[in-house]
Amino acid sequence: MKRIFFVVLTLSLLFAALAFAQDEAKLLAEAASLIEAGKIAEAQRILEDVRLALWNRAPMVCPVYCFVEGEPESFGVYRKRISSTFVAGETMYVYAEPKNYTILKEGDIYHVFLTVSYAVYDKDGNYLGGEDPWENFRYLIQSPVFEFFLSLSFNFTIDPGEYVLEIKVKDRLSDKETSFRLPFKRI
Repeated sequence: MKRIFFVVLTLSLLFAALAFAQDEAKLLAEAASLIEAGKIAEAQRILEDVRLALWNRAPMVCPVYCFVEGEPESFGVYRKRISSTFVAGETMYVYAEPKNYTILKEGDIYHVFLTVSYAVYDKDGNYLGGEDPWENFRYLIQSPVFEFFLSLSFNFTIDPGEYVLEIKVKDRLSDKETSFRLPFKRI
C-alpha cells in the first residue's frame, strides 16, 4: 500500500512540475509577444513573475562568501580580507550572499525566513563546537528581494592553530539549505 502511495505521489509531483514548466513557457512566450509589441513594462512584470517562480524552485546556493574587513555596508559593499589569519581576540567578519531562498507570497506580503548555524573544526576535521541555530533572519517585505546578504561576526576563544569555520544556511519556508567553509588560522 505504501508503495502505491509513493508512486501516486511521485507521479502527481511530476505532472505538477511539468504543468508548472508549461505555465512558465507560456508566460515567456507572452512576454516575448509583449516585447515585440513594444509593451516593455507589461513584459517586465511577467518576467518578474517567472523570475520569482524559478528562484523558488532552484536549489539554494551561496556563491559569494568570504572573510571581510569589518561589517559590510550593504549588499555587495564590503572589503574582502586578504588574509585568513587572525590574532587572539580579533573579531572575524564574514560576508555571504545566499541565493534561491524561498520568497513566499501571502496576500500582499512576502516572507523570507533563514536560520544560520556554525561549526568550528580543527585541521584534522574534528568538531570543536558551534551553535544550531545561531542566528535568525526573518523578514516581512512588500516585494520580492533577490539581493540579500549575511553579515556575521565571530570572536572565538581558541588556541593558536589551523581551523575551518563552517556556516550552514537553512530556509525555514522550505527544505532548502546550503553551506560553505572558510579555513582560518589563529595566532
